[in-house]
Amino acid sequence: MISLYPYPFEYFRPETLEDALGLAQVDGMKFLAGGQSLIPLLNLHVAEIKGVIDLKQVAPHLKFFEWEQDQVVLGSFLTHEELQHSSLLGRRCPLFLMAASHIGHPRIRQRGTLGGSIAHADPLAEWILVMTLLDAQVILTSSKGRRKISFQQYLLGPMMTAMDPDELIEAVEISLPEAASYGFVEVSRRPGDYALVAAGVSVLWDQDRIAKTSIAVSGVSDVPLTFPAIAMTMCHEYPSLALIHDVKRAIEAAVDPPSDILADASYRRHLAGTLVARALRQAFDEGVNSRWLIAK
Repeated sequence: MISLYPYPFEYFRPETLEDALGLAQVDGMKFLAGGQSLIPLLNLHVAEIKGVIDLKQVAPHLKFFEWEQDQVVLGSFLTHEELQHSSLLGRRCPLFLMAASHIGHPRIRQRGTLGGSIAHADPLAEWILVMTLLDAQVILTSSKGRRKISFQQYLLGPMMTAMDPDELIEAVEISLPEAASYGFVEVSRRPGDYALVAAGVSVLWDQDRIAKTSIAVSGVSDVPLTFPAIAMTMCHEYPSLALIHDVKRAIEAAVDPPSDILADASYRRHLAGTLVARALRQAFDEGVNSRWLIAK
């Protein structure tokens, strides 16, 4: 019989962020945000810890949107639901709405947080793919001070990060140019399950031409992959169905996914190319380009 009770641990609910960071200097302590990742791990005895630092009292200091020209800083305590339904963020970058709608179920989206998901670093999590695609900067804080590192430096592997044990994710900083459009598509066996494969794209426009593209795919490797060489071939091109077809073929040739009990390698490869193609169509549609409308 599988136990659904965690090993005993201490519980703290500090009143201030400084107190929380002080408690984190003790070995074996873990921060608790929405609890949608940590609590199941404790209940299933996958994790054993000395104690949890419940961040509920300090949450207001970590729940914010800060806009400055083409950049936004997102507080780590924002829930998936708040990111999904932020009207300003949704207008500027619909990618957040698209990705959040695939996260678990409504109850999970109400309680789960951006920082909790990034700290857990499950490579199939939607925010891990989005942060990889957008090349986010992660702002970490501890009693020793603050530091900012790129998401590429932060994510070391599946559920492995460059975060020190006493550090807390304070926020993520993302560049969101106005002349950009986005696409996000994923396939899972059932609604609410983790994705078998997911794809995200961002397209920066120079009037009717593509100025820059980023492509990221999860479910085909240990961590989400980006494809800078394929994206580079799209620069200065007009959007077209032929271009999408070429990119689809290139992605299928570039990935080398594993087989497992959920899907074999050939199916994951097919999904990678197909989902990138669909995400590109979304981005081209959002970009509302006259040549693209004629091509369709």
